[in-house]
Amino acid sequence: MFKNLCLLNVFLVLIVFSSRLHSFEFSVEEQSFSKQYLSSAKESSSSNKVLVAILIASQLSQSEALEKFYTQGRTLAFDNMLWLDQAIKKCLFSEKRMICNPTESIEELKKMDQDNGLPHIYSAIYHVRKNDLVTAYEELNSAAKKKKYDDFYWKRFSILLETLKKAGYPKTHLHTAAIKYSHNMVVQPYQELMHLCNEQSKSSLDWRNSCVKIGKLLENKGTIFFANMVGFALQREALKNDTNDVGRLKKVMEEREALNQWRINAVKILDFIEAQKKGPDSYYSDLVEFGERKAIENALMLNNEHNKPKQ
Repeated sequence: MFKNLCLLNVFLVLIVFSSRLHSFEFSVEEQSFSKQYLSSAKESSSSNKVLVAILIASQLSQSEALEKFYTQGRTLAFDNMLWLDQAIKKCLFSEKRMICNPTESIEELKKMDQDNGLPHIYSAIYHVRKNDLVTAYEELNSAAKKKKYDDFYWKRFSILLETLKKAGYPKTHLHTAAIKYSHNMVVQPYQELMHLCNEQSKSSLDWRNSCVKIGKLLENKGTIFFANMVGFALQREALKNDTNDVGRLKKVMEEREALNQWRINAVKILDFIEAQKKGPDSYYSDLVEFGERKAIENALMLNNEHNKPKQ
């Protein structure tokens, strides 16, 4: 029974946070405007506008339109990080995954974003599916040595915000819609990374150490709170496999709980964190520049300043 409880605990963070990422509903007004946008983007020569159309079509389950926009996008240029990231995700995580080979796009993304661990995680996932655990392990180690872990969530948000604003998206829904549409295929890389580390850490000390390191990177450098919590989960599950790591395991679990409680308290104070309403403009610029944790810290300080009693 204890073993079953542990297994349940392994994926609790994924279940809770992935359900939050996919739980948003679009109002009738939002859906109507989004469909109008898809129609207007069909002849566009703007790579950003087509990318936004792909993100919208994905969330609204417009599969036929989605394929057409991917084709349209390829005739423009996959010459920036967000396009490359979207191409890789389509190969690895869409319903028609592995029909294409993402290797070329992954290598290009590595060159364009050399400090980011994300493309190496993509490569690890790809090689695991090819039963090449040696290369997957090398890629995981490479990812763990990087300075940052950016899944481009907030960069997608920035493009969505700018493009939808220009298209005349209703101002009352603009910021929340941009966050909702940014969710496209966010969770899947984390899910597969968790599964890979949980499987390999059981029998290999080398894998265990690498999974702890990549977990530490996500904890400290992940740009969304979901990444931070997955980072703790990766460390926790790897350390559970070694009785000599009881002290480290306890520290990880305490820090994980402290961060989780901090965010719960922040949500109570700042009702815009969960994208139910618009927050101050500074919050969104901080999300793009610094990531979610720092943006929330800054918003809390701003809120405290605002609520200070006047002298």
